[in-house]
Amino acid sequence: LEHWAAGDVDFLEGAELAGAPGEFAGGEGRLEHFAAAKGHVATLQALARAGVPLGERDGGGFTPAHHAAANGHTPALKTLARAGAPLGERDSRGRAPVRWAAVEGHAAALEALARLGAPIGELDNTGSTPVHLAAYNGRTAALEALVRLGAPLGVRDADGRTPAHWAALNGHAAALEALARGGAPLGERNADGRTPADLAALSGHAAALETLARAGAPLADREAAG
Repeated sequence: LEHWAAGDVDFLEGAELAGAPGEFAGGEGRLEHFAAAKGHVATLQALARAGVPLGERDGGGFTPAHHAAANGHTPALKTLARAGAPLGERDSRGRAPVRWAAVEGHAAALEALARLGAPIGELDNTGSTPVHLAAYNGRTAALEALVRLGAPLGVRDADGRTPAHWAALNGHAAALEALARGGAPLGERNADGRTPADLAALSGHAAALETLARAGAPLADREAAG
């Protein structure tokens, strides 16, 4: 562990990594997963040279790319791609690495994944896109990156909610501004007949409601809100 944590490449290259690919005693993860999570590029390179496959799943169903994306390690993602590791695999709940970059707000990682060929508009098992997840969590920089990358901004999830619904529900005014600048629909109704403005009003998010009004979205529908 000490050698790995310090990124001791000489030690790693002297170990019999190819004989026991990436196994790390005492946990569900493997060396390549830990290295990706910590952004240890030199370690990943050493593992690749030793013939360790960099696309295997850990005990949670995550690949090294999942860990690198969730922690915003763009150089690690590029290293994985150069080694031929998959960047679009889904975890046990149908979530790709790009999903984790969006949730955690890592704009540079999102852009790197897109440039490396990872799909940025796919639905997960709940029908959500990375845009939904960035909007839900108020990750404005990630949303702006997704807008630049041409991600779809008006997809409905399993409950009929667009990204604007989620940003409004959680009071993320800056996220709503980013969506509005990108041309996202702001007045769609979800499965319950609510617009984003309805949800902002019902949740008491005045700043979000004002943002929607400035962007030209229809204001809260009294009949729907009643």
